[in-house]
Amino acid sequence: MMPELFSFIKDPFVSMLEASVQLIPGIEKSTVLYFDVNTNAIRCKNIHHKQQPQVNEFVIMDNLLSQKLRKKRFQFQWMRSDQLPFETIEKEQKQLNIFDETANVVLALAFQNEHDSQSDLLFLYLGRNLSSFGLSNSSNTLTTSEKNIIGTLAYNSFKLQLKKNQSDKTTLFYVNRQIKNLQQQNEQLQSEIDQLKRGAHQNMVNLCHSHLQQLSEEYQIHFSLDKSALKKLEHFNGSLEQLKSTLTHAAQMALNMQYGTAQTNIVLKAWDIQFDTFSTVTESPNEPGIQERYQKTYLLLEKLENAARRVINNQDRLTSENVGSACPTPISAPAISDALKNHQKKAIILLNQFPDRWPTLRNEFRPVRNLLLNQQAV
Repeated sequence: MMPELFSFIKDPFVSMLEASVQLIPGIEKSTVLYFDVNTNAIRCKNIHHKQQPQVNEFVIMDNLLSQKLRKKRFQFQWMRSDQLPFETIEKEQKQLNIFDETANVVLALAFQNEHDSQSDLLFLYLGRNLSSFGLSNSSNTLTTSEKNIIGTLAYNSFKLQLKKNQSDKTTLFYVNRQIKNLQQQNEQLQSEIDQLKRGAHQNMVNLCHSHLQQLSEEYQIHFSLDKSALKKLEHFNGSLEQLKSTLTHAAQMALNMQYGTAQTNIVLKAWDIQFDTFSTVTESPNEPGIQERYQKTYLLLEKLENAARRVINNQDRLTSENVGSACPTPISAPAISDALKNHQKKAIILLNQFPDRWPTLRNEFRPVRNLLLNQQAV
């Protein structure tokens, strides 16, 4: 089923006309005379039940009578069709059926309009007997008591529909307003996040330029980054020290490639930036230097620690498979096991030498925890 408009979004009196077809299927037609707040005018529409149900609008011939009817205060009233302000044309066009027309009984239902404080009217064209309702033989004329019952039931039914339509409209209004507020809040948060990202990216760009300036002074050659390198650096998620190491390595490799030339400017491009390779090992001011033979092991622990943190930040399970996938260059779980096995002795020495480093590995990553547990068992 295709989605459609809510029924209560329509003109409420058009909905009332359409509903009259189902509520009282035996009537000839229904007509509404009401004040339309959207057009600020009195409108008149009807629907013929015995024809293809279609709402038609027509011009009111007697405005004075229409105004008189709308000023009356009643819930329901039984009328003749020739008492209505919009029947003049039909009577002229259907002179041969004038007797049948005047023989019909019209039930008028009145509902107060909150905008002009007058009555909006629904006219139901019923027969003289109860055959439309299946309550009596068609030859029995409606009594006053039966008319009162029919009028009360019809009034309450359509009044309930109007009330429910208005209630549903009000509910939808507040729901839509709440959704709009949430959308605005979401857009505002997204704007703030984007602004923070731009600020963080700009800070990283400034740091890169500052570090490259230092390298330029050190090597007496001007280093800079092109757009592709800056774009790639947007995805860098390591530490500041690792960023500096990455740039240093990129600058050194690019400088090596320019050996023997008279270049005074080197522009680093995206392929010069390698996130998983560091030319120097980070050292804390309180930590002794790492001996050269331990550097590969140190880098391995650094890589696994950063990957493990990314796994935890993503709220994934801290498994070798997930840690391997989070590495700058993904590696398999067996490859992690082989690497730790090959670096086992050196890894234990470094873990003992730097008890404050690699907290995620030593406390939560099982393969490294097993290394420490095996050491204690020995």
